Amino acid sequence: MCHTGANVLVRGIEMGCISIPLHNVNLKSDLVTGLVQLGVCKRLPVDNVGLILGNDLAGGNVFPSPIVVSKPTVCDSPDVSATHPLAFPACAVTRSQSRSFQDVVDLSDSFLSGQPKLVECKLSEDELVSEHDSQLPVELHSIVGREHLAAAQNFDPSLVNCISAAVDSRNLLLTKVAYFWDDGILMRKWQPMFSDGGDWQTVYQIVLPSSYRSHVLKLAHANVLAGHLGVTKTFQRIVKHFYWPGIKSAVSRYCRSCDICQRAGKPNQTIPKAPLQPIPVIGEPFERLVIDCVGPLPKSKHGHQYILTIMCTATRYPEAIPLRTLKAQVVLREVVRFCTTFGLPRVIQTDQGSNFTLKVFGQMLKELGIKHHMSSAYHPESQGAVERFHQTLKTLLRTFCIETGKDWVDGLPLLMFAVRESVQESLGFSPAELVFAHTVRGPLKLLKEQLIGKDSAPISVLDYVSSFRERLHKACELARAHLSMVQSKMKVHFDKRTVQRRFQPGESVLVLLPIPGCALQAKFSGPYVIEQKLSETDCVVGTPDRRRKNRVCHINMLKSYVARDSTKPTILSVPLSKPCYSSS
Repeated sequence: MCHTGANVLVRGIEMGCISIPLHNVNLKSDLVTGLVQLGVCKRLPVDNVGLILGNDLAGGNVFPSPIVVSKPTVCDSPDVSATHPLAFPACAVTRSQSRSFQDVVDLSDSFLSGQPKLVECKLSEDELVSEHDSQLPVELHSIVGREHLAAAQNFDPSLVNCISAAVDSRNLLLTKVAYFWDDGILMRKWQPMFSDGGDWQTVYQIVLPSSYRSHVLKLAHANVLAGHLGVTKTFQRIVKHFYWPGIKSAVSRYCRSCDICQRAGKPNQTIPKAPLQPIPVIGEPFERLVIDCVGPLPKSKHGHQYILTIMCTATRYPEAIPLRTLKAQVVLREVVRFCTTFGLPRVIQTDQGSNFTLKVFGQMLKELGIKHHMSSAYHPESQGAVERFHQTLKTLLRTFCIETGKDWVDGLPLLMFAVRESVQESLGFSPAELVFAHTVRGPLKLLKEQLIGKDSAPISVLDYVSSFRERLHKACELARAHLSMVQSKMKVHFDKRTVQRRFQPGESVLVLLPIPGCALQAKFSGPYVIEQKLSETDCVVGTPDRRRKNRVCHINMLKSYVARDSTKPTILSVPLSKPCYSSS
């Protein structure tokens, strides 16, 4: 005799269920001979009996088997339903089931129909409530009887005019809309606006008292079977059964103050953009710099996969520096190197990237006497000039790699020359002309000189300095005028579809923020409170549930949050005797 490693569930006459080990035993008897599996226990309920052998009518192939094993096994026994068709009922199966599981034995009259008391599983109160709510979409606890509804109607001051306008039920055929009493319940006869006047379109509505309205609104809009539809569909759903004075405005307020609907949003309810605020035209070259990063790009043979871009807002003069990493120390080193050529700016503007928000970055700029301005989060329009330059630069790099087959790092200096030499549309001059006050000597100018075959006449230093200052002054003046004109035209075109919105400190808003763990996906979060108003388009919003407790947000990322009145009328709060209004 050897243990099989499995146990079997056995229920005795006392109806107790126990688990006993199975052993392989060589049995020799008049009924069964050979190697069989037996359950072995210390003693049996009958004295002087060493073996209890039962009659297995199903041939040992009953499913499910009462044998308990640590790992499930596949049954290779023959299909006894074919040989004993009367022992198994017919049943429907799915195509995904295997053949061995298609014939399920009805065990309702066997000992397996009960639940063996082996393990006591206890659920917490919260789990029981959640399980109950998931199976009960309609709030039955809010439904009361006819008697209470009649009493609530008679004691509701908002239904005084409706009660006084009630007509005799025998006169309903003479009018399309009328109030009437139906066995003590105030009802309303009504026909939809687009109806042919037939009786088949007549609707008989219950005139709801105030204590019932919030429950009806919740069932019609926020219930799992309602789907959080809009104002019109929710209103049409309610008026098929209920009515009360001011129902349209009540439905509108309820739907617009729904927390789920406000945070989820709808595709046809986009936030209108605020009017364009052009960046002021800066006169001094390199007085204000905009810094940003591009990448990751395909790693070059030297390990570069990022680009640090620096642009002067006055001249649109760009600089692109390849980097292996975007650490704050590396970025600072390249910025200082750029400033050693063109001088220290007064202001450096960046986005809210982690490498720009570190203390070491701000401390270094403070020591250099440079103000650090950060643009609004998730609002790239704040740095529109450098973002547009990124688009051009990526296109040029892709074209260079396709044409030459070389690394993008090899073509970066050549492409930067092309960008600096080309005329900037908003300025009317090339960045190189506004910085160096002359046209740089490029391939076209070189070809022109070869075709003419004449060298330029020598000029004295005094004349060169004088003409240089005059050209630079005139070029910068014309560039500022041209930029102002372009910005004005752009604002007129942009503001055609904008809406002027204003928020004040203390207002509750929803903020379009990225989903934690998904930087490229965003949703409306909140509600949050505006702490400070920086300008007509920027506000400081407190986000206590996030890692950053407050942040600067552009107005295009905000929308007003409509809070719902937390007071809930209680049903059954009216007396059932002495009504103020009679139904007679």
